Amino acid sequence: MSPRFKRLVLFFFLPLFLYFSMYTWNWKTGYLDRLAALTGLELTGWVLAPGRWLQNNVDEFWSRYVYLVGVRQENEDLVLRVRELEQELTRVSEKAKSADRLTSLLRFSPEASWEMRGGRVIGQKLGPNAILETILVDVGLRHGVGLNDPVISPKGVVGRIAKPGLHFSSVVLLSDPSSRIPVITSEGRVPAIVQGQGAGAFLEVKFIPRNDPVSPGEILLSSGLGGVFPKGIPVARVVEVTPADVSLFQRVYAEPLLALRYYEELLVLSRTDGFDAGQPVMTPAVTNASSPGAPPADEKSPEAKPAAQAPPAAGPSVTPPPVQEPSTITRHPVRKKP
Repeated sequence: MSPRFKRLVLFFFLPLFLYFSMYTWNWKTGYLDRLAALTGLELTGWVLAPGRWLQNNVDEFWSRYVYLVGVRQENEDLVLRVRELEQELTRVSEKAKSADRLTSLLRFSPEASWEMRGGRVIGQKLGPNAILETILVDVGLRHGVGLNDPVISPKGVVGRIAKPGLHFSSVVLLSDPSSRIPVITSEGRVPAIVQGQGAGAFLEVKFIPRNDPVSPGEILLSSGLGGVFPKGIPVARVVEVTPADVSLFQRVYAEPLLALRYYEELLVLSRTDGFDAGQPVMTPAVTNASSPGAPPADEKSPEAKPAAQAPPAAGPSVTPPPVQEPSTITRHPVRKKP
């Protein structure tokens, strides 16, 4: 047998024989089919599983990315909407607060001889070097406002018109040292003068006799003397009372009923009976033993005008000489708020 025939038998007939033998054996037993099924499924599974896992993750990542892009845009839209709603809420809230303040102002009803008009605060602390405790309101001579017209709020006295302009006016506040207002205590009806001491300081209540009753927490009301302020408007609350030792008067301090520099709408009162509060007339006061607490006549404020220009009593007309304030009266230092 030639080598060529041997190689032909080895490489062709032998594999063919083995194939038919295994086929016949598998046809009779089925072992190879079962083995092929098991191995084929495993191999297929191990090949396809990573691909499927990769596909799922890629799909999930892509869907999440696209979803997050949409969520981000939606979130930005919602944030913008929230800001718009917050601004709208702020505007509505401000309008509601303004309506409440204006309603409070409209509830105030002055006496028949007084006319009221509303004004808005548009500036604060005016004047050279801001010396005076003042605010600026948007009413002036064109609106009927005059010099020394009282300025109030629903809670009490704010101040008076110091310089009326054509359309705007300067208001000197209750706390300014140049402000003096005749008052009476709400309980004992004791007359006194409330004088400002500047920013951050208590108001000084002057000329309360040593034996007259006054206590912390008592409300001071405008007395109406002098004709600048109507009678009965709250002015301040007593916070400190020091009994007199050698002086004729007690040392009394009070605080305003409201934060004078934080109001936005105010009322300006003007007289309609012809009384000119801008030209104060100083009437000398007569002192006597029965009224040691009467304030002296040298109070320079427009509020310290003559006690209501009442008709003189029956009898001869006698003009008493001016009574100067005794030089022995102690000038107390400014009492600052703690």
